[in-house]
Amino acid sequence: MTMTLSIIILNYKQANLIKYQLKKLYHYNFEFDSEIIVIDNNSHDDIQEIIIADFPKVKFIKSKNNLGYAGGNNLGIKRAQGNYILILNPDIRISQESIQKMLDFLKKNPTVGLIAPRLINADKTTQETCFQFPNWQYPLFRRTGFGKTKSGKKWLAKFLIKDFDHKSTRKVDWIMGACWMANKKTIQEIEYLDKNYFMYLEDMDLCRRLWNKNKAVYYLGEISAIHLHQKASENKNIIYSLFFNKLSRIHLKSWFYYIKKWRGQKLPAPTLKK
Repeated sequence: MTMTLSIIILNYKQANLIKYQLKKLYHYNFEFDSEIIVIDNNSHDDIQEIIIADFPKVKFIKSKNNLGYAGGNNLGIKRAQGNYILILNPDIRISQESIQKMLDFLKKNPTVGLIAPRLINADKTTQETCFQFPNWQYPLFRRTGFGKTKSGKKWLAKFLIKDFDHKSTRKVDWIMGACWMANKKTIQEIEYLDKNYFMYLEDMDLCRRLWNKNKAVYYLGEISAIHLHQKASENKNIIYSLFFNKLSRIHLKSWFYYIKKWRGQKLPAPTLKK
């Protein structure tokens, strides 16, 4: 029997978050065959014991090394049996109804490459999770205090697409990779996530490659999921941000790789006015 959906969760030292995530997710009663896959990025935490004891039907994959977001999720995608894949970070809380609506959207729109719901805080306020493709100023305004300057605020307003109703549905350049769904064949055709990104910007790269294949990226603002996300890598001091903040250094490394990879290539044409 054909399996419809594979839900993929990547763990790196987030065993407790995944435990509480699975308490609801594990018992969703879909009208189609589905599976849950948890990949562990060599965390050395209790995730395997938790799954064996409390969630025995969950498929568990243990990586010998920490492969980062792209490499770890690729392990899950390659093992997935479902025609569609749903990637969830451990800090995502999504209802059965939202998953069903996302799946229905993809089935009704088979030429769409990737979809993502509106991510909200616990207090129901909307997070900024859909973006335009950025220019060279991206790390300056996104990761340092320069984003609070007049020119920085103007740049960020455009980058964050602040001029539309984020509770509506529309095509966007790219989305945050915390929660997204796609046809597995589509991701296979573009050769999965680029494992050269350890963390950050693999989602932007993925969406750009989809657009290059005429596969649209959609932000589904009418469907929501809770994201228990805490932004921890921004610092007002540019020297501190770039040289002493580990997450900022990783982000900057990903940005340099992205620039090198796409140097001289035109941005995909159709999404939003630049």
